[in-house]
Amino acid sequence: MSLVLDSLKGLANGAIDLVTLPYTIFQWWQLETLKEKMTALTLAGQSLEFLYLVLALVILVTAAGLISRRFLKASVLGLESFNRTIGHAASWFVLLLMFQQVLIIIMGQVFRGNELMFAPFGMQLANNELQWLSGQLKFYNAILIAFASAYTFIEGGHVRVDLVYGSLSYKAQRFMDFMGSIVFMIPSTIFIWWFAWPIATNSAFSQRPLNIFSEKASWRGFKWESSGTAEFTWVWAFKAIILFFAALLFIQAVAFMLRNLWGLLEDDVESHPRVQDDPEPDPQPVDMAAPAAAPAAAPAAAPAVAPAVDIDLAAKRS
Repeated sequence: MSLVLDSLKGLANGAIDLVTLPYTIFQWWQLETLKEKMTALTLAGQSLEFLYLVLALVILVTAAGLISRRFLKASVLGLESFNRTIGHAASWFVLLLMFQQVLIIIMGQVFRGNELMFAPFGMQLANNELQWLSGQLKFYNAILIAFASAYTFIEGGHVRVDLVYGSLSYKAQRFMDFMGSIVFMIPSTIFIWWFAWPIATNSAFSQRPLNIFSEKASWRGFKWESSGTAEFTWVWAFKAIILFFAALLFIQAVAFMLRNLWGLLEDDVESHPRVQDDPEPDPQPVDMAAPAAAPAAAPAAAPAVAPAVDIDLAAKRS
């Protein structure tokens, strides 16, 4: 019972913090030193106050969607459009990955070189060893997975094991998806963020090492952790990507919850909409110069046999 009361109290404080957020940001900006600003930032990223503020925002958006169907639809389409745009942008890393891999193979196997230099018009912009560039391919792959996973979920591209779902009714499917997003998807993204925040900040900043139970921090400077090998050395970037992965999936989990709430209120709302970018098929062209087809002729009436027979009998009698 105390846990429920503490949660309700935290959500109430989160709603208040949401209203006073601009003033809180202004106070943070007025801190005198960079150390104080970064220390407050590192503590805020995994604080309960930040968690309750985000949850309060989700609850307010859900309540507003129940009141206004137009707001609910706009929220769902807006969040999905945001993740879809980021997913489309991340998909270009597939082309970059393929192009760089081809260059590595050509330089290493054909020209027997050990480095690849990019110097257009004599201006040297990049000159890295092939081993470093090969490790960079893993970074491209990590970006593709982290930034396009939410977009893939929108299109229903993730692996799904269907044991009961397909045999349920429309409303039952929407209710199952709605509860699944609340019970499984949203909490899992929160846990990923919660565990990844100290890992990413310890890798990027020089500070007192954080963990998931830390309540104090002492930021000292930027660290930008790197590996000692000849491969791609941005270790901090790999760890920071996990935060983007958790944030984008959380946004999509909220959008998925709202979409299925929309489906419970209305019919013909799919959990995973089809691709919206494909144009509708054009109707068959109509040749205006061609003559219009003649209407089908009505069936001929049956001949009046009886009157003809009566006329012949009358002629014979006369």
